[in-house]
Amino acid sequence: MMVPHLGGGGAERVMARVAAGLRRDEFDVHFAVIAADEPGAESLPEWVTLHRLECGRARWAAWKTLRLIWHIQPDLIVTGMMHLSAVVLTLRLMLRPLMPRGTRIAVRVNTTVSQSIPGGLWRGIYALLMRRADRVISQTVAMAEDVSVYLGVSQDRIEVAANPVDIARIRAEADRARRERTRLRDGIHVMCTGRLSAEKGADLLLEAWKMLRERGDLTRMECRLVILGEGAERERLEAMAARLEIAASVSFGGFAQDVNRWLGWADVYAQPSRCEGMPNALLEAAAAGVALVATPSSAGVARLLRGDEGAWVAREIEAGALAEALLAAIDEVSKRRAENSEGGLFAHEWMAEFAQEAALRRWEQCLREICAERER
Repeated sequence: MMVPHLGGGGAERVMARVAAGLRRDEFDVHFAVIAADEPGAESLPEWVTLHRLECGRARWAAWKTLRLIWHIQPDLIVTGMMHLSAVVLTLRLMLRPLMPRGTRIAVRVNTTVSQSIPGGLWRGIYALLMRRADRVISQTVAMAEDVSVYLGVSQDRIEVAANPVDIARIRAEADRARRERTRLRDGIHVMCTGRLSAEKGADLLLEAWKMLRERGDLTRMECRLVILGEGAERERLEAMAARLEIAASVSFGGFAQDVNRWLGWADVYAQPSRCEGMPNALLEAAAAGVALVATPSSAGVARLLRGDEGAWVAREIEAGALAEALLAAIDEVSKRRAENSEGGLFAHEWMAEFAQEAALRRWEQCLREICAERER
């Protein structure tokens, strides 16, 4: 398995959890990382062999990647990010005689490709490369359909394997924090976590928060917005909160190791993204039982949340629509808390397919099937 680095984003954490969770008596797992670890790096168990290529960027790692492939002679290579997948598939396309015969390649799609890959030349390049993969592993059916339509990958070569989420651990850690918070009896907390970059839409969330406060919807109760994460946009977002005169009710918490504890303090989790695949942060919030508000940033997110009690999907990716969805969630949480209905928690029963054991067994099934096929 290959990822750019350990830590940092949800895609890297998912791949690390899959590597650690595969059956030891069946899979000999090697885990290659291109660059140095980032905050939140998960430790791998001793039975997973870690290879550090020590390259700054994925595009500089082609030669070391080829050397590592020849050294290990793997049955299967699984890449965890699109740009890294492009490097490995380029090696297959350009240097096929130098690749070990029989090694298969599966690429995991971690985003909605029609949103993240521009049209024209780039679309053509990725379409060419992705069709060289033996399998494409997608997180949801909607993402699989998107890959097939946008990049022309045959549906019979796309597998769907959900992100594994340790629901029991997340809920237990959130519940401990929730009990502490209950004793303090504070107000409504809205939480957002993720990389502070344009596609994650934290600016839309700040605009929506400003609208709610201007209309007086948040002044009748004590409400706070907590944004966790780091990224290139942090200074701009903090300045934006000050300019919108909402800084007193908004906290930027930076990178947090104990996200599950923060989820225990949250009443509503907001996912204001402009572009997404299946965000792990949203799944973890669902596991903690909090109310969910999201933009329709991907068909997969919208399909999961629409019709779920405790989830609100904005009409469009726009601040006003997001404000409406947030207000509906806050009102429902306030009502449930007043009625003492399990403290305002929600079941989110659709999370069953993402439960760690079920998701890992599905991953194993996919890997077995890919390895069992003869090289094309």
